[in-house]
Amino acid sequence: RIDQHGDVDALFDELLSKGEESEAVQDERIPYWADLWPSAIAMSLHLLRSELITPATTVTEIGCGLGLPGIVAGMLGAKEVIFSDYLEEALVFARRNWALNNSSAARFERMDWREPNPAFAADLLLASDVAYEQRFFDHLPQAFRALTRPGGRILFSEPGRGVAKDFLAGLPGRGFEVKTTMVTGEWNNL
Repeated sequence: RIDQHGDVDALFDELLSKGEESEAVQDERIPYWADLWPSAIAMSLHLLRSELITPATTVTEIGCGLGLPGIVAGMLGAKEVIFSDYLEEALVFARRNWALNNSSAARFERMDWREPNPAFAADLLLASDVAYEQRFFDHLPQAFRALTRPGGRILFSEPGRGVAKDFLAGLPGRGFEVKTTMVTGEWNNL
């Protein structure tokens, strides 16, 4: 079960009401976190169908938003799950959603992927719908390296946006091996 903020438009209006001089407005801290995005659902379905998670797997989710992929990783028995997001409001909802679905411990850490904290590195890095703005394209590969342990994997999902195609096409040139998989299915948020 995933609890969502009831009114994303109200969150956006609240951001804009801070004025153009506000750091939050200048940094474009748009409340993308408040929606359950199809890419998070697809990543979660992929995790459920794969054998990526073992009892020894450590997981970090960047840009976690509501936290669905990390929650699924925890439900599948990951050794440790770290949820990270730039916005504290997202971590509040991710923590709430974790508690609705899992009684074990998890970590919730505020982190800007433009300045990744290597202490949060894991065996499996979950990055769902994070390549939505070109201004992040140079930062994401650096975050991927800093947050993935040697021999680890990155599970990246996105809905096929044109802006992300260039990002994905550039990853092999930065030393990443890219394998694509199309995921389909239904999600029942009970």
